Amino acid sequence: MKKVILGAMVVLFVAMLQVGWGWGNKDKEEKIEGQMEQKQENRDLKKTLKEKTPEEKQAAIEQHQETHLAENKAFQQAMHDKQMAELKAKLAQNTKLTEAQKTEILAAREKQASGKKAYEDQQRSENDAFFQNFANDPKITEEQKRAAIRAHFQSQKPANEAFRQQQIAENKSEREKILSEGSSSSNVVTQ
Repeated sequence: MKKVILGAMVVLFVAMLQVGWGWGNKDKEEKIEGQMEQKQENRDLKKTLKEKTPEEKQAAIEQHQETHLAENKAFQQAMHDKQMAELKAKLAQNTKLTEAQKTEILAAREKQASGKKAYEDQQRSENDAFFQNFANDPKITEEQKRAAIRAHFQSQKPANEAFRQQQIAENKSEREKILSEGSSSSNVVTQ
């Protein structure tokens, strides 16, 4: 009996995490569609900049980037809100978890989302500082700029991967903690 209850909790919890924590990537198509729209907007902007002065070009590009950043942040917040609503609905239907466990799951999800947002903001500010170096240096050729940009993003890959792995480990730890709490409470109930 204990194994059946524990097994049901594991299956339900994993399914809940897949939906609520974005493991299922069901919103991926919407994200890709938005990215394609932004790429088209970038191409359209490039066409309109041909006859402008360098200062006008710079101002238009900065405004365009700020708009995209605001759109991306709004999209990410909307997806987070949607996933949290789905997770809350799933948790509300779950009769095997205690209210404390449900609250703990929601708090862990919020903590992870705010950590991800802070990490992304830090990366963005590092990238902005990096690109500012190029904006004021007329000696660098286009080829040198491309190579430096490529190297910069390559240097960020290990930190990004480490951050993702850290989040995976946190998810696993949280899952194991909830499962161990569930198995210890089911032991008390069945004894």
